Amino acid sequence: MLLLIITCITFSSVQAIAKCSNDGPQVNQEYYLVKKCHRSKLGITSRANFAKLSSCKRFAREKRGLSFNFSPQIGGVGLEYTCEVLQCAEISTGLSLTNDSRYDYYSLFGNLSLTVNSTCVPSLGLFYLISNKRTYSEAIDECRNKSSVLADITSEAKTNALAKLLADFGSEEAFINLKRDNSSDFIASNGDLLECTSYRAWAPGHPRKRGKADCVTITRYRTWRSVSCEEQLEALCELIPKKNVKSYLSIT
Repeated sequence: MLLLIITCITFSSVQAIAKCSNDGPQVNQEYYLVKKCHRSKLGITSRANFAKLSSCKRFAREKRGLSFNFSPQIGGVGLEYTCEVLQCAEISTGLSLTNDSRYDYYSLFGNLSLTVNSTCVPSLGLFYLISNKRTYSEAIDECRNKSSVLADITSEAKTNALAKLLADFGSEEAFINLKRDNSSDFIASNGDLLECTSYRAWAPGHPRKRGKADCVTITRYRTWRSVSCEEQLEALCELIPKKNVKSYLSIT
């Protein structure tokens, strides 16, 4: 009997670990060269001097930068730092990029070109609102058509930032990346269970009973609500870093 109990506990633990990949858009970051001899000034958050590009990349990961400028010219004329970490990333035409022969510009998102206006939440990611109201499944498809997923809100920082974004847009609530599965657990589109994080922001009376309210929204009041997946609402999409595009969009 004791052996059986230990076996069950071990299996359960392994199963839980398997469902907590920790492979969100900000994990295992890879940066891509976007433009040589150009420099961005999109909110420089940290600076340092490194001789190697790999060291600058590692520094950018540690500082949770969405992009960075790197110069191989240590001691170059007028050059104070070789590595500048940015809290946002250039999109489309790169309006903040300037010609600067000393630097090359790198980004998590590669050479990103969008047909929608996205908003940078510093150090957290790039987001945009689908204002045309849709069902949950329709919202997923709309996000995927633009190399994005419904936004992750499983941290206090993201919940607060995206609630403010909704308020800035004049919106009340929007679908986000959580849905109840057949076992009554809430799960994200990459397969991670809500249990993988300790943060919760449920509104009073939520989550509601399974079967009637299996999808989740975020409100402008920094709370989560469980609603019908067939309800037509706005949705928040989160752009996926280039490295993760194929793996995220292949999940059904």
